[in-house]
Amino acid sequence: MRIALISDIHGNYPALMNVVEDAALNNVDKMVFVGDYIFDLPFSNEVVRCLMKLENAHIIKGNKEAHLGTLANENQNNWTSDQLGGIYQTYRELAPDELSFLNELDDECRIEINSNLSIYAAHVPCIFEQQPDKTSCTSSNYHKRMLKRPFTHEQYLVEFNDIVNTNECKALIDQINSNVIVFGHNHLQAFAYCGDKLIINPGSCGQPLDFNSDAAYTILEVATDGLNVIERRVPYDVEAVIKQAKESVLYEKGRIWSELVFLALRCGRDYFGMYFEIAGQIARSKNEEGSFFSNTTWHEAWSVFEETI
Repeated sequence: MRIALISDIHGNYPALMNVVEDAALNNVDKMVFVGDYIFDLPFSNEVVRCLMKLENAHIIKGNKEAHLGTLANENQNNWTSDQLGGIYQTYRELAPDELSFLNELDDECRIEINSNLSIYAAHVPCIFEQQPDKTSCTSSNYHKRMLKRPFTHEQYLVEFNDIVNTNECKALIDQINSNVIVFGHNHLQAFAYCGDKLIINPGSCGQPLDFNSDAAYTILEVATDGLNVIERRVPYDVEAVIKQAKESVLYEKGRIWSELVFLALRCGRDYFGMYFEIAGQIARSKNEEGSFFSNTTWHEAWSVFEETI
């Protein structure tokens, strides 16, 4: 049996379609989706429609889908933030049945493959909550380290193995009653064993941030002699996606965020963290508080950011 593990599509329907096609070519029997299907690109409707039609698929929500409940309870007359313009537009474009589908997804799931094998899936990697050194677990820190001293994917896998085998992570992993633990969220593809439990992050299908712009997903092969992990990278036409996105209302409503997404799509790097550091510095200089910036600060940060790249 082969199971495709897919996460973090972020509205990138063309990338999803190429991954689904690649999975079919690799004789996948089931699919497990671990969250964050919407926002960032103007194809969220297409992504959700695809998910709704898939057979033999287990689908849980990510933090993006969890945010829909908050949006539903807000007064749209107050939606004036340029920082959140793309999010607001995506919400407005989602059809009622699509919203219902996303809202009804579970936050986690346990999938029984056979009498000896089960998969636990959750979007946010809670197993890292207690580990002391989160350097390798955030895409922004991954970005900084790669710029300072580049390392290979194989080197990252060794580091990931060390992380999941820290005492803090092992204590949390031991509490999960499954042989395989799958999560997404940080857009960094990796896998490692902690004792007899296999930990997998399939990376990001729609917005990879590990310096590889090809769509990422992972195939878990259940063989007679054990489990095999097959990390896949699938190319797609990034420039065609960007061109189409620039013609959308979402781009008009959230231009700066869209441009950050385009940078990430082209080179697989996390420029979001860099941008938010700049915006945060400007906000503090004005005594602005909170994680949501004024429109003035948001645009000032873009002017500074453009000079740094």
